[in-house]
Amino acid sequence: MKRKVGIGMLLWALLITLSHIQLNLGWDTIWKKFAVMTGEQREELVIGFLPVT
Repeated sequence: MKRKVGIGMLLWALLITLSHIQLNLGWDTIWKKFAVMTGEQREELVIGFLPVT
């Protein structure tokens, strides 16, 4: 019984994590971060600015 509950909790946490990535971040963002971490791709520098009014 404890094993079933443990497996169920693990699957539930995995499901929540995967749906969070899909809905909030997108898989493209995750793959880009992974490529930067492994050294396959250089990190992009994003520059923001404030318009002068």
